[in-house]
Amino acid sequence: MATASSSLPLALLFASLLAGTVFGDIVDGIPMLQRFHAWQATYNRTYGTPAEFQHRLQVYSENVRFIDATNRLPGSSYEVGENQFADLTNDEFRDMYLMKIGEAVAPAPEAVGEGEGEGEPATGMSSGASGYLNSANGAPNRVDWRARGAVTRVKNQQSCGSCWAFAAVASIEGLHKIKTGQLVSLSEQEIVDCDRGGNDHGCDGGWPSAAMDWVARNGGITTESDYPYTGRQGQCRRDKTGHRAARIRGSQAVQRNNEAALERAVAEQPVTVAIEASRHFQFYKSGVFSGPCGTSLNHAVTAVGYGAERGGGRRYWIVKNSWGESWGEKGYVRMERRVRASEGTCGIAMAPSYPVM
Repeated sequence: MATASSSLPLALLFASLLAGTVFGDIVDGIPMLQRFHAWQATYNRTYGTPAEFQHRLQVYSENVRFIDATNRLPGSSYEVGENQFADLTNDEFRDMYLMKIGEAVAPAPEAVGEGEGEGEPATGMSSGASGYLNSANGAPNRVDWRARGAVTRVKNQQSCGSCWAFAAVASIEGLHKIKTGQLVSLSEQEIVDCDRGGNDHGCDGGWPSAAMDWVARNGGITTESDYPYTGRQGQCRRDKTGHRAARIRGSQAVQRNNEAALERAVAEQPVTVAIEASRHFQFYKSGVFSGPCGTSLNHAVTAVGYGAERGGGRRYWIVKNSWGESWGEKGYVRMERRVRASEGTCGIAMAPSYPVM
């Protein structure tokens, strides 16, 4: 009689016979099952039942075929690859890691008050006026706030749609460094727990500018070490909200659908942007991401610079993500800049905003 410890391998063998076409697949000379086991080891992924193992193998194999087919397309400016999301369907990925469209994403303030001077931010919270209204006259050819010490390490939001809080915090961290000379890792969890209502809904998504306005109303935000991230929304720790490691006056919108204005803003400080994270974006590995993607904004990230490939190649935004360093280029993505569409690649120019001190 088989023991409990020996029954699982037998069950896996039986499942393998049922799914022979999947287990027998060979991609780039490597059997799919072998490739899946290697992926499991890399990402420390295990499954509770043979049925779950078989299902995840099927999903993984479909994603691998998508990845390999995408990389075979001629003339692509970027590469996709297996990452921590390779055993998730796109629907599962969107539900776990992106914001709920319609519930979380609201329009940014409209561009008004165009008589204001370029780069003169509003003095109050969430002013309707948009900063950096003029073209990118005087902006340098390339900017990288990482090289200037104004960007903390890449963080990981885990399976929580809290990207809006991470984007807001990254922009505040950058401005705090620029203004004070101190780079401090601030608390996303304080925003996730304490900024409730309106456009902000914890792990279901939110709006970076609204998060900045909450920080302003609160009188500041504490450090990550003081209020650590948990990957879920909990009760607001009121004893921590009075700990203020950084202070801002509010948020300011960049003129919408204007990449030149966005360049001018990013030349001054890191800026939050909203994008549509497509299936291709889910598996981005390296290069200049050019889509395909739409403009149904479902993910918030932070533009921390821009540049261009050597020899007059593609121009790009340097974007900090919040999916850990194993995604993309050590947690970053370069997104194509100055495209024909006024919205920018994946809608990056549709709703930028930045904090004001």
